[in-house]
Amino acid sequence: MVDATAVALDLLRLYGPLALCLFTFLETSMLFPFLPSEVVVPAAAALLITDPVSLLVFVLAATVGGTVGAFVPFYVCYRTRPGEHGWLRRRIRVSDEQIERGQTWFQRWGQSSVLWGRFLPVLRSVISIPAGFAEMNPAQFGVFTAVGTTGFYAATGALVYYGREESFFEAAFAIAVEKPGLTALVVLVLVGIGLGFGRRSDPVNG
Repeated sequence: MVDATAVALDLLRLYGPLALCLFTFLETSMLFPFLPSEVVVPAAAALLITDPVSLLVFVLAATVGGTVGAFVPFYVCYRTRPGEHGWLRRRIRVSDEQIERGQTWFQRWGQSSVLWGRFLPVLRSVISIPAGFAEMNPAQFGVFTAVGTTGFYAATGALVYYGREESFFEAAFAIAVEKPGLTALVVLVLVGIGLGFGRRSDPVNG
């Protein structure tokens, strides 16, 4: 039996950021989500990140793949009704239970869940589907997705890079002091999360 994790890591060793970009695209597009980010991304960060420049390349590659991929299920479901099935829709690997979970989150927390949902397992990809059904503004969807996706991969990559020789708290402190731009991004994400909680009363238009 083929070890999917080993195959993914071999591809990362051979093709580097290009393989990472392809992986994040396949995961968020749900066309071929063979492994979750929680399995691959930390290992990819350990393999690919050796200095601040490679950290930037890592985040850029993962963000591009993840953001572009997220538009696949978004546009498949855009201006369609739940239950309708087109050619591409049938090829998206997602269960009805996952779709229902994403719809519940989106209805409860509103459009900002597209941003902070990128930090959560499963929801990171599935949240694109209810956003499409709700006909969320594509530009706003793209911005929220890009910010949340960047934050997730930047946080993961930075913690792996700084955590190699330091404890978790020392690494977090180093990031906050030495990388104010990344700290500002985290603050922005937290603000987005706060807006999501604050606008629960207007879930679809919020």
